[in-house]
Amino acid sequence: MENIGNLPSLDNDSFDWRRFIKQTVLRALCGVFAIVVFGTISDQGYYSPMSKANGTCMFNNNECACSYAVGVGVLAFVACVVFPILDIIISKISDATAKSRIVKGDLAFSTAMTFLWFICFCVLLNQWSRTNSEYVMADAARAAIAFSFFSIITWAVLAYVAYGRYNVNLNTCEWLTALFSRINGNGNSQ
Repeated sequence: MENIGNLPSLDNDSFDWRRFIKQTVLRALCGVFAIVVFGTISDQGYYSPMSKANGTCMFNNNECACSYAVGVGVLAFVACVVFPILDIIISKISDATAKSRIVKGDLAFSTAMTFLWFICFCVLLNQWSRTNSEYVMADAARAAIAFSFFSIITWAVLAYVAYGRYNVNLNTCEWLTALFSRINGNGNSQ
């Protein structure tokens, strides 16, 4: 049998704690960055000029910029809570199709979040460059911009890790297919 030593364990009771801890630390970091972005904008991202009673977004008075950043931040935070739970559940699932769907979903979601954070960073930076910073909390805006940039990096690393898991699952499926074809081939020759 070739390359059996590199295969992941097919035992449902085994759990790769190293991978889980690394991925959970990355997700926690993504969650903290998301909290900083949406928390900063929610708390200090609006100011009230004399002419308006309601608060106005500090990013060039563009409500869409603030709403988008808060929305992406909340979505990222919720995902950072849900995906570690799915990582624990996936070790208990015996159905290969369900495991494959979860891994593909993780890969697709991490890639999408990388793209959404990139858009968020570009929008916030563009709107901030057009903002008159006389009436706004400049430190809060800079923190939101910086942590949206850091989120691009951390979500890209999570997408890379998810891609690695996806490749391992592909290799496992190929190995199982080859194993069953050998068993069926040997069974037919008897």
